Amino acid sequence: MIRRTVAALTGALAVFALSTSPASATGEYWNPNHRSTGNANSSKCHVPGTWGSMPMCLFWHHTGTQAVWAQEGSWSDLAGERFRAGTGTGSGDLVKNNATAMEVQYRQGRGGTVWFNSGYKGNWDWARDGEGGPLYYTWNENAATMVGTGIAWGNIYP
Repeated sequence: MIRRTVAALTGALAVFALSTSPASATGEYWNPNHRSTGNANSSKCHVPGTWGSMPMCLFWHHTGTQAVWAQEGSWSDLAGERFRAGTGTGSGDLVKNNATAMEVQYRQGRGGTVWFNSGYKGNWDWARDGEGGPLYYTWNENAATMVGTGIAWGNIYP
């Protein structure tokens, strides 16, 4: 009787623990593995034909080169947005689901986030100001961008 009760309680606790654990794999909580680093160059977000540098940009190539799309502010849905003409391979391609790298400029003081789903939902990658690199969780699956991290704010900049 006691063994059955203990076994039942153990099973119930295991189900409860699995259903309430932090969902870092879905981007709901801060996780350092979501950080995009390695390619930063503070001049890459200067897009020809725009006024100065933009606070955040996405790249067609994972090295932070070739076609670029830059933004001023956050975009909850990248549908219809295209990589800037004349910026390299991938120019004119749709940005949504085609970006493989990001960069955030130094001037915002808030970093930036790329989201898997429109509306700032699902998995995400982030970078601090002056950083950037290949996207991991949102490689070719990017639907929204946010200037500012938008995720567990207090944990990003310890």
